Amino acid sequence: MKNTLLYSAAALIATSAAANAQSIDYQVMSEMFGEPVTTGATGAPQRSTDVPATMIIITQDDIANAPEYDIPGILRHYSGVDVARFSMGQGEVGIRSAAAPYTPRLLVLVNGREVYLDSYGYTAWSTLPVSLDEIQQIEVVKGPQSALYGFNAVAGVVNIITRNPAFGDYANATAEVGTNGYQQYRLSGGRALNDQIALRFSYGRTDGRDFDVEPDATEAVGLRAANPDFSREHFALGGSVQFTDKVGLTFEYTQSEAEVLELTSVYSSAANAYDLTSYQGELGADTDFGYITLSAYRNESQIAYSFGDLDGELTSFKLQDLIKVGTNDTLRFAVEFRTAKTASFPDTTAGDLNYETLAFSGMWNHKFSNRLETTLAVRYDMVDWSRDGSPNPALYPYTQSDYDVSFEEFSYNAALVYKPEAGGTVRLSAARGIQAPTMFDMGFLLPVGTAVLIGDPGIQPSIVDNIELAYDRSLANGVQLRTALFWQNTDDVKSSLGGAPGLFPPNAPLPAYVFGNRGESRLWGFEGSLAGMIGENVDWDLNYTYKSVEDDLAPFPTSTLLDFEGITPEHTVNAHLGWTSGRISLDGYANYVSDTTMPFQPVFGAVASREIDGHISFSGRASYALSDNLDLSLTAQNVNFGDGELTTPVYETEARYWVSLRANF
Repeated sequence: MKNTLLYSAAALIATSAAANAQSIDYQVMSEMFGEPVTTGATGAPQRSTDVPATMIIITQDDIANAPEYDIPGILRHYSGVDVARFSMGQGEVGIRSAAAPYTPRLLVLVNGREVYLDSYGYTAWSTLPVSLDEIQQIEVVKGPQSALYGFNAVAGVVNIITRNPAFGDYANATAEVGTNGYQQYRLSGGRALNDQIALRFSYGRTDGRDFDVEPDATEAVGLRAANPDFSREHFALGGSVQFTDKVGLTFEYTQSEAEVLELTSVYSSAANAYDLTSYQGELGADTDFGYITLSAYRNESQIAYSFGDLDGELTSFKLQDLIKVGTNDTLRFAVEFRTAKTASFPDTTAGDLNYETLAFSGMWNHKFSNRLETTLAVRYDMVDWSRDGSPNPALYPYTQSDYDVSFEEFSYNAALVYKPEAGGTVRLSAARGIQAPTMFDMGFLLPVGTAVLIGDPGIQPSIVDNIELAYDRSLANGVQLRTALFWQNTDDVKSSLGGAPGLFPPNAPLPAYVFGNRGESRLWGFEGSLAGMIGENVDWDLNYTYKSVEDDLAPFPTSTLLDFEGITPEHTVNAHLGWTSGRISLDGYANYVSDTTMPFQPVFGAVASREIDGHISFSGRASYALSDNLDLSLTAQNVNFGDGELTTPVYETEARYWVSLRANF
């Protein structure tokens, strides 16, 4: 019966002007079908167990109960997700792949807008313009998703969806104060002014003393002494306007700033200041030809790295048509245009580096029966690069014309979802993802002593192929089982420089550490999770992930600092136990990560490896409801780490404690 209701609801919503991908009533639909619902994969509402990819949906309650102060911290509790905490403000996330600093393999969306920084190819998690209290749900999609989700989704997607006041007014205010100078203040709210207009806003600020540094990390010690504190601040304003029953508009403006100690992609230390601004709008119309949306966003970034200032901008336009054909077929067609530029960095005389992308994509979801459906998606990208100025021949081994580069790539996602009579859901999927070169890969140049670090305009996209078999089912007593077996291969792995120059005179004016393609890496693994209730008061979940990596890369560390075999933990285990009774709730968490070996660069050019012992951490949260609208809680994070535990090569993750007072209306 629920299947019939869901497809009826999907058909209705997909043909209404309220149905852009971020604005369905997730709360109502989740309550109706007994599990979280998403529109992210196909554009039409689907239960999380029906989507054509392995997906985790993290709910409002999950976020509220977690002993965390940011989104990477929340993600570390889930299977298939690796999180490495390189400093208080730099938590890096990998999905079925290593959580390396500045990892370029993950697509992160906030209400459909990419927050991926084109310049260096990473997500600066500390700059995300959202408050934890305003998040409706976080969708974690595993494996390459380039054809379904778009540009650069090669390891997976993290899709963050905020609450929509069109479906109910809300207001939240949170104050947190803790050890090590930690303070976080969050304010968010939304209100429907009438039947046509709804507005929302959020503001947040975080401050705290950063983690201590290993004494032999020479460069980081100096940076930590000069920049002892982490800080971030954000503001967001958005809303929706319903012009008619069939035409609606959503919009959003965000601003975020952060001062963060970080490790770069080559594990060198940096103290960076971010100033990011975004504008976004989407116009949707229910027509006789389907639900048509025209969306646009613009990201502007001003980043003061330790090694120079960098300005960049990205503008994206997308036209999409979502068509529901009867009750069994959903079609989606889209064309997307992106244009981006980054100022010459740090040598401003070489001219801006630019690219333009034109992409066509299509998706077909067909329901053969209540037990069997398939999803096929394809995408074709055409990318053109150029440089506005002439590079200085005393520094660059390339001419301006060398940057006139074009490439065309095809990606796909294919999945078969089957529900056997014996119960459960079987999901077989295959995918090909494209990891495009970044601005730094192509045209970055940084003088270092008598040498230069430089991008290579001849670098090629990395191709990621993935096959997966997954099985989910409900066991006795409502226990939920989720399993997946996956294999992945990455060709033409892109890498920043190695530990030694790759070009020398006369082939270059100066010795040059060059970005480039470094070889191949293969991965296979298994993940499984169990979740359930004991009586009416106790909830629990347990998950395990195994990953085996085999690199066929250029020699470490002379030609590349990539070492996926070393930095990827073979085993991760996460456990949670929660108890609620009346006004009191208690939640305990345990996280285990097995041994890793990470590159260590105390000063530039002195590259070594550092063994990171396997470690287990314990965290917890106790909450008391002072009233229906006011909660007081105590959080203890990584309590067994004391004054510091080395979980990455430079900064020591510490035990931290804080008190929270939260008001909800």
